[in-house]
Amino acid sequence: MVSSFTNMLSPSDIAYILQLPDVAEARTKLEQIHAVHFTITLTDSIRTALMTRFGIDLTNIQTVPMRWIKGDTALHTDTGPAKFEHTHLVYLTDSSGSLVIDGAEYPIQENTGYVFEEGHSHATYNTGSVPRLLLGPMSNQAFAVGSTPPITYHSGYPTSLNNYLGSSSNSYTIGNVDSGTTGGYTAWLVDESKSHGTFLSNTIYNNDFTLRATGSDGPDDTAYYVLYHLNPCFLEGTRILCLINGVETYVPVESLKKGMLVKTSLDGYKALDIIGSGSILNPGTTERVEHRLYKCSPSKYPELSSDLYLTGCHSILVDELTERQRSETKRILNRIFVTDKKYRLAASIDERAEPWASEGIYTIWHFALENTNENMNYGVYANGGLLVESCCKSTMRTRSNLKCD
Repeated sequence: MVSSFTNMLSPSDIAYILQLPDVAEARTKLEQIHAVHFTITLTDSIRTALMTRFGIDLTNIQTVPMRWIKGDTALHTDTGPAKFEHTHLVYLTDSSGSLVIDGAEYPIQENTGYVFEEGHSHATYNTGSVPRLLLGPMSNQAFAVGSTPPITYHSGYPTSLNNYLGSSSNSYTIGNVDSGTTGGYTAWLVDESKSHGTFLSNTIYNNDFTLRATGSDGPDDTAYYVLYHLNPCFLEGTRILCLINGVETYVPVESLKKGMLVKTSLDGYKALDIIGSGSILNPGTTERVEHRLYKCSPSKYPELSSDLYLTGCHSILVDELTERQRSETKRILNRIFVTDKKYRLAASIDERAEPWASEGIYTIWHFALENTNENMNYGVYANGGLLVESCCKSTMRTRSNLKCD
């Protein structure tokens, strides 16, 4: 049975909710993910209206779950952190499309509430791209309920895929897909500025890892995570110094083959062992982030004979790091790394490298050279002589997110 209620709240209650800073802040996150979970503090008048219309006891409840949603929600049944009898929700804004509960359609209209029994399948259809605000969905005990677990991957985030994990379950497995696609990627970082929950900073998570919907005080029904894939790579067309028929020659990275000899800074020529390629969605902005392409020009790097394009996490090898570069490197990578007696300086941190504001999907490449230590890499020469890092074999195989040969 489905019960509907019109005029759930007073106009002043709705106006109060819409002007709350937390409501406005949550809505801005829809630029990156399709749904945002948060809570608001109950006022006496809102509490009274919900108790009167829904017939539930909120006497000792201080907050209620809220949700901004953009787009349709797939067919599902609600679950929560404890047993419950009914789902309660109130639409606080109008939307096109309809709410469908067990095959019956209901309008999505401002100030309209719905109550239906636990176990009823429901979805929304034809809602378009205009965000809608809900109070709830929640149980009769006022805890958040929803699908388990809603995981959506999409390509709205510059140079990466987004992974939104809803918060109505106790845990979420990276790589599970309810809608969209992972794009074939297997290794991810949590975007700290766009996520809320418990996770390790600057840590690579592989598919099948479980992220918990918990906070510092236990279960957190507002937890959500945005994940992006990380690729330290060269743009296709980059030329790498090799030894071909006894002559040092710059070879396009996409033409490198297993067994070809690549010149290193300290160890002579080493045979190429693994090469891989992938793609990156580069933004048309100048935002300085790791997951995008950067241009290194000869005017800033005299060793270059032509422009070199690297992803933001790809390192140039340098003799010294400034205090700012050292601090930023530790923030992103947790520690300072050295390759062939040179410091690794990520392109995103190097002030000389410029964000390349050419929007589009580009092919990127990286490679690993022979080494008995799978975790060691080398300094190699690109585009006329700039010393940059190669990849190690273990990263190429397990964390590069590249299709490797």
